[in-house]
Amino acid sequence: MQTPNQRLLRNLDWNLLYTFLIIVEESSITGAARRLNLSQPSVSNALKRLELELNLRLIERRKGVFNLTNQGLLVYEYSSSVGDILSHMADHFVGQEKQLHGEVDIQIASHLHCPALDLTLTDFHRQYPNVLLSINTQPSAKIITDVALGNIRIGLSNKSINQTGLSCELIGHERLAFFCGPSHSLYQQKNIPISALKGLDYVSFESDQPGEGLGCIAQFRAEHQCWGKLVAISSNEEEVRRLVIAGVGFGALTIEGSRAYVDQKKLWQLPPYDELLMSKVYLVTQDNQPLPDAEQLFVTMLQKKVSELSSIR
Repeated sequence: MQTPNQRLLRNLDWNLLYTFLIIVEESSITGAARRLNLSQPSVSNALKRLELELNLRLIERRKGVFNLTNQGLLVYEYSSSVGDILSHMADHFVGQEKQLHGEVDIQIASHLHCPALDLTLTDFHRQYPNVLLSINTQPSAKIITDVALGNIRIGLSNKSINQTGLSCELIGHERLAFFCGPSHSLYQQKNIPISALKGLDYVSFESDQPGEGLGCIAQFRAEHQCWGKLVAISSNEEEVRRLVIAGVGFGALTIEGSRAYVDQKKLWQLPPYDELLMSKVYLVTQDNQPLPDAEQLFVTMLQKKVSELSSIR
């Protein structure tokens, strides 16, 4: 059985309280009717219904007199508090149905550096704050396979293949160089010849192979006979960098991702110094397959950003 409090909470009409608030703010039935675009009898009847529901006299009304009773003042204060809460709720939710929702799921090679992507993430979130951005890392080969199979719809990879139904669009380049850590024999040595790398233990990405995403590294080692012992391997840039800093071996890392570690003297750049290794960055999607609205907007924004940056150069 409901208590009187429960019954009041269940049956009390907010419209009546709102009308009461306007009556008090306007200090008249006539003014409230004008503001609410209602007839005077409708507003007067709403006040009577509220008083009946609460079993209270809220306003002393007679010729030339319009005063809140003590109980009316309490009801006004409580109603104002409720009104503020509901106003904040309305500010938050009204129009939400017109805003873009959804999720943008992106798979990225862990070492990938792409200014157009970074700028797109900033602008996209600013324009569509209700869209969830989900970013995970995979080797470039796995990204291409997953996009081709439909497991993911957007990938950023260093590898490109010609395959029916797959689009690999060039959107940038990233620079790589060889680095070593503080305990390495070449640390802080200057003007090192490339020949000094021959025979040294090295750390590698999984995609550091001919025909793979970072095949440029393998090509450089082959051209300059920089053969040594492969002592550690990972698909993740953080782990490759950890291994290099730990002195396990020298290895290739992105210039941009290594800059802070060089400043902290945790990494030391090795040759080549001028002709840096260059890896291409591709946007990988399924060709002629429609994307959900949020992901299509993201891809379009990314392509536009790539075009803008290209025109600046």
